[in-house]
Amino acid sequence: MRFKLETPQHQTIAIQSVVNIFEGMECNTFDNAHCEDIYANTCSLRLEEMAANIHFIAEQNGISPEDANFEPVPDVCVEMETGTGKTLTYLQTAYELFNHYGLTKFIVLVPSIPIRQGVINTFLNFKEQLADKYGITPNVFVYDSSKLSRLRDFITDSNPQIMILTMASFNSEDNILNREKQEGLFNNQSHIMSLSQTHPIIFMDEPQEGMDTPNSIAWLNKLCPLFKIRYSATHKVKRNLLYRLTPADSYRLGLVKKIEVLTVAEKNDEATLKIELSAVQETKSEPKVKLFKFRKLIDNLLLGI
Repeated sequence: MRFKLETPQHQTIAIQSVVNIFEGMECNTFDNAHCEDIYANTCSLRLEEMAANIHFIAEQNGISPEDANFEPVPDVCVEMETGTGKTLTYLQTAYELFNHYGLTKFIVLVPSIPIRQGVINTFLNFKEQLADKYGITPNVFVYDSSKLSRLRDFITDSNPQIMILTMASFNSEDNILNREKQEGLFNNQSHIMSLSQTHPIIFMDEPQEGMDTPNSIAWLNKLCPLFKIRYSATHKVKRNLLYRLTPADSYRLGLVKKIEVLTVAEKNDEATLKIELSAVQETKSEPKVKLFKFRKLIDNLLLGI
């Protein structure tokens, strides 16, 4: 089955909002991004200039300063509901950042192996169509400690690289990435030290799932990211909110289905109504249940399930 690549308006706005953070920066080239065999992301903008861009973008997207929670840090939030295309949004953002500014190093940080697999599957499903749209095919791969040649390519190659990584891959001293004494080290330093010199842009997928613990923050800082971009519908740490797609927006645009909830309530007594399930009787057709509502017994209430 062939999936058709579409970029609806909400994804386009989210992508362009991130791209515009770097408005005015000098394009990365071999001359300014290559040093001692390491090809890195560089940014000619000062943090204050990027902060001004962030303020402007948030205002254009209708986000108040109170909701945006502006902070002078290279860290922004994109708020999107589950099922509205977050994965394709940040993958296409990487393509756009390369085409606009020559940025080449991207890490997709995921909280679990199933989400990691979902990201690589999304890329593979749309790989050819993305190549047709953007004219490039980045090297997209899942980090594997048994295949460190891919990590070396990430560090040294001038072509765009997208590495998919879990927190568990590097959040302790025992991880291969952090060992200072092992075979195959690049420039005789730990792999995470070499990675840090590339200054990757990190796309954080569902960061509320363990990416903001003190331990995770400490290890993330060791990657020396050029920028962190958070994607979630339920941010626990919310700073520099750049774009928001609300549940109401998602439903209005037909991106998610409406959920209806059937409730049982006593008229004029919704605040104090209590119902207790007393018994369930199985039948050949529909089950019957006994409910206690306050002190009155409702017998054989037939529920359609």
